[in-house]
This record gives sequence, C-alpha cells and structure tokens, in this order.
Amino acid sequence: MTIDIKTSNRPDLWSAEGIARVVRGKFDQPGLPPLDAPKSGFEIIVDAGVFDKRPYIGAAVVRGLELDNFLIKQIIQIQDKVDFSFGRKRKRTSIGIYNINMIDSPIKYTTVDRKFKFQPLQFEEELTVDEIFERHPKGIEYRHILDKHKKVPMLIGANDSVLSMPPIINSNHVGRVTEETTDVLVEVTGTRHDAVIQSLAVVVQALRDRGGVVESVDIKYADNYDILNDTTPHTKPIEFKVNIKDINDYLGSKISGKKMIKLLEMRRNTAELVGKEELLVKLPPWRKDVLHWVDISEDIAIAYGYNEFVPTEAKVVTSGKIAQSTEDENLVRQILTGLGLVEVLNYTLTNKEVLGVNIRRDNKWVLDNCVEISNPVSLNYNFVRTDLLSGLLRFSSLNKHNEYPQRVFETGECVQIDSENSDVITDVHASSLLVGINESFETIQSTVDTLFHLLRIEYTLKASQSSYYLDGRSANILIDGRVAGHIGEVHPEILETYSIELPTVGFELDLSSVPQLNCNSLNTNKVQ
Repeated sequence: MTIDIKTSNRPDLWSAEGIARVVRGKFDQPGLPPLDAPKSGFEIIVDAGVFDKRPYIGAAVVRGLELDNFLIKQIIQIQDKVDFSFGRKRKRTSIGIYNINMIDSPIKYTTVDRKFKFQPLQFEEELTVDEIFERHPKGIEYRHILDKHKKVPMLIGANDSVLSMPPIINSNHVGRVTEETTDVLVEVTGTRHDAVIQSLAVVVQALRDRGGVVESVDIKYADNYDILNDTTPHTKPIEFKVNIKDINDYLGSKISGKKMIKLLEMRRNTAELVGKEELLVKLPPWRKDVLHWVDISEDIAIAYGYNEFVPTEAKVVTSGKIAQSTEDENLVRQILTGLGLVEVLNYTLTNKEVLGVNIRRDNKWVLDNCVEISNPVSLNYNFVRTDLLSGLLRFSSLNKHNEYPQRVFETGECVQIDSENSDVITDVHASSLLVGINESFETIQSTVDTLFHLLRIEYTLKASQSSYYLDGRSANILIDGRVAGHIGEVHPEILETYSIELPTVGFELDLSSVPQLNCNSLNTNKVQ
C-alpha cells in the first residue's frame, strides 16, 4: 500500500506507526494514546556554551523494544524524514538514537574545540571535528551548520563516552543501534524549543506503538537560559475550549455535543462537556498544528466524513465576470503592449529608499504619504508602493546588462495615505519608462498621445516641477482640468543614483482619475 501525505504540519503521520495510530481511533482505540513517562533516572546537563550554537535538547528512554532489521529501517526512515522536512535538513532539529545500556548519567551537552577526537559512526578510527567535516559523508553534507563556530556541540556520557556531535554524526560505539539493542535513548537537539519537543514526541510515540516503554529524562539548563529545568517528553495534553454552536455554524451541521465528543475521540483526542455549549478538548502533545477552534472543527469534519455533509444551494445565484476596472486596466495594458513596450511585474511592497531618497524625496514625505508595514519580514519590503515609476527605475538599474533601448511599462495597484482624512486609498496606475540613446520628452509624449488617442480621451499637458524629472522637461497630465498623471525626462541625480547612463523618460497615469474609465471604483476601497 502506498499512502501519499501532502500535509507538512503533521509529522506524526510520516510513519506507518503514526498512520496506524490515527486509523485505530476509528476502531478499537479511540481517545488519547498512552502518554505516561515515569522517571528514568537519567539527566542531561546543558552547558552555557551551546546557547549560541544549538541551544535546546529533549530526550527520552524507551525500553523493551524487540528490534529487527525491518523495524530498524523504519526507525531510520522516520528519523531521516523528520530531520529533513520538519527539521529543515537538521538545521532546526535533528534526532539521535543510542544504546542506553552503554551510557551513564548525567549526560553533558557541552562544547568542545575542533581538535577533539572520537570515532564517528561507520568509521574504524578516531577523527577530529575538522577531519569529520572533511572526510565523513555526513560531516561534508552538514558541516555548514556548525562550520562558523570555533567550538561545536557534543553529547558526552558520565563515563566520558561520546554519544554524538549534534547535528552531524553519532559515535560508532554508543550511537549504533542493532537487532540486539532493547533499550534506547532518543534525543533531539535544535534551535527552537517547541520544535525539539514536537520532534521528540513524534519519534518516541512511534517507538511506544512498537511496544516500547517510555521513560522521561530530566534536562537541567545553565543559568543563561529562560528555561532552567525541563522534563521530556512532555506528557501534558494540549487543551482547547470550543463552542459547539460555532463549530456547527462553521460546518453547516447539527452535530450534538455528545456526538462531537465521540468524533474527536475517533481522531485520538478526548473531550468533555463544560457547560451547555462548550467542549474542553485535549489533544496529544505532538498536535502543534492546532492553533484555533477551526482546526478542531476540521478534526470533527474528518471523523464525521466529508461525504456525509449535505450540499446546500446558494440562496443568491450570481454569475461571475471580470470587474470593469480590470477590463479598463487590461485595455491600457493591451495598448501599451501594442506600442512595443514590454510589461514587467514588480512587487507591491518596496522600501523607504526606493520611494524616498532614490527619487529625490525626503523621509518626511515618505512617512506622511506611504503605508509602512508594522511587522515586515525584510527591510527591503517594508513599505507599500505609492507609484509604479519608482519601481520601474529600480527595475532598469537591475537590468543594465541587457540590451538597449529598454522600453517597459507596468499597470497595477498603488496605495497612498490621504492626508485630509487619514484614510488609505488604493488606486490603479499605469506607468512607462523608456531608456535609450534616442529617448527624449518627445518620445514619451508620443507614447502618451497614442495611448489617449486610442482610449478616445482628450488631455492636455501643463508644465510642472517634480522630484522625478528635470526642470523645464516635465509636465502634469490634465483631464477635464484635473491632474491625472505626470510625464518628463528623469532627473540626472536619479539616474546617477541608479547608475543609469542613458537618457531616460517616463510617465505615470492614475487610471482611477480618468472619468471615462471605471477604475475609479477602487477609490472606495479605504482602509482605516
């Protein structure tokens, strides 16, 4: 049987044991799986030196395993899969499994210099850390994780036996599991505590399902940690309170509270009524994918059966079509393409330099007129664009290696703060940039003139000054006496900033300001 699992947030399903665990919930084993883990007597002491390298660790002892060649391969498969996908190729988390009968407590999670020697897995000789990086296949593959550090993490037992160098390689002595092994230590190290705990839970529960008895390990962190003491694996279920009516409204169902409890138990959870309309749901510790009551409703829907939901017809029948504003934008796009211009598509997000100093605007203008992202992923994309021409200039600077002339355009939404009422207004713009030895005000005016002629719109030009353009070679585009855009020869200071060495001209048109087009419907899209 081949099962293709697309979900990336359920690593507990990436093994035969995990799939069997969920399936059994529908038949003979509903409710929470066993989670108990009595004390093993083992302890791991975390040294302060690993804090800036690979700070967190979790561990468990699993006894009474009956390992054969197939089961060892299964363990290696889930270990590799979790390390590769959930562990981000061992960078976030990595798993190690050892013969516990060769290890004395306490285990030290510490650092050693790169001249430290031990015998890595599948090698007959001792190697230094640097030699492992150069000669061992796993050292070569994963050395980039630790290569910048003068000291590297190391797990060492109380009898000075080396367990492993996380996340690179186990030792050949303690870190080799065979068919004779019955009791193992499972450890996970990583850069995020929650990810370490989840990875450990996934592997340990799979071994429990194979008949192992799980015991906990005490973790004692150094004083520079927020966590001082931890006991792993975590056995406390994750708890959520959910409203029965909210779930029924969301699913379009009429499932009773008692029925919901049975459905949740089929998904290997437990639940109980607390009041008339609320359930207290308890989930296994590895269910970190549950963030909201909607995730609980999904579990209920899966157990209930998607095919059991009766489809309902929409009360209002409507037919979809392209919005008029989009049709107007497409018409402008079609005309500019017909004039031999190449369309580009820049990001809606940009940065303060592109909107400000690069085009001769001060920071105050940017802060007063531009929308800033409060939690940007990158400082390169922390403002919403107010126009398209600034992005086209940056685009041109990144394409100086390509052939000239370069004649490009873009259409799309731009966002600007309305200073009068502090609203944020979205408009549709069209802009073009021509770069080449023969480009001048006359060539860009010819483009604008042809565009308006084909749109059957009357317009006029009125001399103006702009941060974009050279004085005396720029104008506002007027329609019915109102400013709808601007046109001109790009100022030499901007060209110098972007290292563009050829004449450059451009225009920008606010399609939302053109009365004959319907793009101005977007002006009603205001966000407080």
